[in-house]
Parts: sequence; structure tokens; C-alpha cells
Amino acid sequence: MKLNDNVVVRPKAPAFERIGESLYRRGGAIFARVRVNRRRTYRSTGTREPREARAWLRKWKQETFLLNCGIEPRGITLHRERVSAGEVLDLYDKAGCPTRSMQEKAAYTVRGERYAMNPLRAYFRDLPITALTLADCDKYLEWRNSGGYVAQFTLRGHAKTKRTNGGKRAVDFELTVLGNALNLAVRRGVILSNPLMGRGRYTSAAEIRHCREVAPTPEGLNRIEAHLRQLGEQTVADLVCFLAYSGLRIGEALPLDWEVVDWAEKLLHIKREKRGIMPWVRILPEMEALLRAMKARAVGSLLFPSPFDPTKPREISAIRHRITSACKALGIGHVTPHGLRSYFVTQCRQSGLTDAEIAMLIGDKSGPALIAKIYGDLRPDHLLAQTQRIRLTVTDGNGTPVTADPTPRAAP
Repeated sequence: MKLNDNVVVRPKAPAFERIGESLYRRGGAIFARVRVNRRRTYRSTGTREPREARAWLRKWKQETFLLNCGIEPRGITLHRERVSAGEVLDLYDKAGCPTRSMQEKAAYTVRGERYAMNPLRAYFRDLPITALTLADCDKYLEWRNSGGYVAQFTLRGHAKTKRTNGGKRAVDFELTVLGNALNLAVRRGVILSNPLMGRGRYTSAAEIRHCREVAPTPEGLNRIEAHLRQLGEQTVADLVCFLAYSGLRIGEALPLDWEVVDWAEKLLHIKREKRGIMPWVRILPEMEALLRAMKARAVGSLLFPSPFDPTKPREISAIRHRITSACKALGIGHVTPHGLRSYFVTQCRQSGLTDAEIAMLIGDKSGPALIAKIYGDLRPDHLLAQTQRIRLTVTDGNGTPVTADPTPRAAP
């Protein structure tokens, strides 16, 4: 009913008409008066027939009684037996991949976990959770190592497929993601327990290759740069030196444009990944010379534009491929983009900076412990130079060694 242009009075909903014990009719539909969480409320029976409504109410009371006694109704039990790993992963993905305490994860972590779900879905999708055992983890490892997963991706606008080999570290991470999804399903009541609880890891600490093991020496860095520039790969050579001079991750460096360069303050204003801190990088003399040369060749706003589209940055996979090919052609050890971050850390350590100062410079919130464990390294030439500072004897002011008096003293 409309009284005027501004006031609208909506007609009242029809009242509940009692048609039997705990049953009411409204608008042709039949509702049951039941108790939910200790509060009385109405629930639709989904029917207009009193006989079917009474049957629905009896089933409701029976299932409520069983749940109060700790016994699940058969329908719920059958549903749980049919829950597949794919459904559990979908639930975890839709929830945003939360932590076990239901906190949000960093966007970088969520992106990695969603990427890890692809091979998990390919292998476990239709497997019921009730049939999942620890033995399936061993089979999954064999499947990944044998190249069972075929990755699908888009490269320069074209759909590509590639058969990939896993590895113990990758499999451990992927199974950890599956375990996180199972824990969330237990929390939501979708399944009763996590069948992968207590799963051990396939990777041991002795097998982990840290980034310091794939870092170049100063001579090797110069050779890689010269080789890339000789091949005309100016952008890749610029990026290699940029990573080595800044200590940035490749994902932090590629999206940068020229607006982040503060020539007056000699700083780079950047955004860190993971839990990174310290939103700037000092422009040292080597970095300034590199940036000046890059600016002279710049064709757009990005520091490292793609050769196919200057408005987009270079692809990470292309960078890794160019560096790997250069190392093979030069006959030097394997170098990775993250190894260039370790190169910066090593140069800082050999320049006398403490691990705490280095952790702040590279924006790592974990502090000096991670620097010493993961990035820390000292080259042999530096150690040889440091040994010259060792003094094994005591000398007087003239440099003459002072020795103990061999004559025994008489007792007083």
C-alpha cells in the first residue's frame, strides 16, 4: 500500500496458523516449530501436505536426539564417506587458504599454495578422504618424480603443456597444502579426522641446496654479464647485475619502473614480498652506474620490459633460462636469481656488516639467524686474507716473540 511518494507501507506477512502439534501453516507452506541452539524457531518442511510434514518433524527429532547422544545420523555418515580430496581442496581454496588458527596468509603464500593445488587435484581429485592413507603419499611422490603431472600454462598468449618432474621439496610442500586443507575440513565438520596427521617429510636438511650454493663469484658475475651482453641480451644482463647489487628477489625487481628511482637521495623505493620490511634499497656506486646506462637505453616506464610488450615486465622463466644457458656456455657453476641475492649478502659480510644489519638491508624480518643459516657464506680468498690477522705468539714492542722463562723458579 502506497500512502504518498515518500512513505511505502508493506503488507504484513500472514500469521502462522497452527494445524497440529508443532506444525504451522503460512502462505500454503507448512513449518515446524523446533528448537535450534536452545532457541525455538520455525523451519520449513518443504511440503504442503500435513502427512509429509509430520514425517519430516519425526525425522528432525530423531536426528536431533542422535546428535545429542553423540551419534551421527546415517545420512551425515554416508556423506562424509563420499567426500573427495577435490572437494576438500575446493573448500580450502574458497576459504582463502587460512592458517590453522583461521588467520589470513600473505598474498605471496596464498598464490604459492593455489599453484601447488594443481598437481594435487590431478592426482587426488576423486579419491575419497576415508580411503586416503600415508601410503598414498609415497605413491604421489613416485608419480611426481616420474613426470606424471602435465602442467598447462599460457606463454605469450599461446596455451602450452609441459610434463614436469616434482622433487622431494616440491612434494613436501604440496602435501603440506593438502594437510592444511584436511585440517580445515575437520574444523568445518566435513570430515572427522585428518588421515595425513603425523606424516613425515621426504626432504632432509642435508639434501637442501641453499641459495649460497648457486651464487656466483665476483669473477663469475662479470663473465655472465659480458656473455649476455655479447649475445645482445641487454635487459637480462641488466637484471643480473641489478639483483646482485641490490639483494632483491626477482619477484620484487621485475615489476619496478623508473618512478621508484630517487636520484637525489640515492634510494630505490620498493615493495617487499613475503613478510619483507625496509621499503628501500641504497643505490651504491656500482648500482648508480648500472642505472645510468639502463636509463640511456630505456624505451618505456619499466626497468626490465618484455621484448614483446614494453608495458609488461620480462618473464621469470625466460630470465632463469638465459642465466642457466650462460653458465653452461661459460663452464661455471649453476647460478639462480636467488643466488644473486646471496651474492649481495656475501659481499656485505665480507665488507664487515653484521648479520643483523644485512637482514635489515635485504628486508628479511626473520633477522640474523636466517642470514647465518641460509645466505651466510665467506669465500676462500676472503678467508685466506683473514688468516693473515691471526697471531699465534705474543711479541714485544719490537716484534720479537716473547717466550716463557725455561728456568724453574725456587719455591719461596
